[in-house]
Amino acid sequence: MKIIVNKHKCPQNHRCPSIAVCPKEAISQKDNFSLPVVDGEKCIVCGKCMRFCPKDAFEKVE
Repeated sequence: MKIIVNKHKCPQNHRCPSIAVCPKEAISQKDNFSLPVVDGEKCIVCGKCMRFCPKDAFEKVE
């Protein structure tokens, strides 16, 4: 199981607010106008980013 960012739900026009809630600092974003990326090596699939994202752009996948 891993978490990805759905590019169709993420507006990619602001700093991703879920970066601040990730306890493992697994979410990064190149700049404020790019898609956030979840590092699968760091991510513990806690779901905090999923609950925090106002656009529901974070999704669990197998």
